[in-house]
Amino acid sequence: MEPTPKQAISAIRVCAQLTRVYKRIDLVRLDERTRNIYLLANNSIEAEVTPTGEILWL
Repeated sequence: MEPTPKQAISAIRVCAQLTRVYKRIDLVRLDERTRNIYLLANNSIEAEVTPTGEILWL
């Protein structure tokens, strides 16, 4: 399973935003159930990127 093009671009944007403020990226995972990309940064900042490219900060 691969991310959609919009989803991949949004995930890269999230990673860029986080690293710009010196937060390390701990985990990036494509959830096969929801098809969302899950990102964990600094063991406390969570985000999901939907297949449409929408970013959900958790």
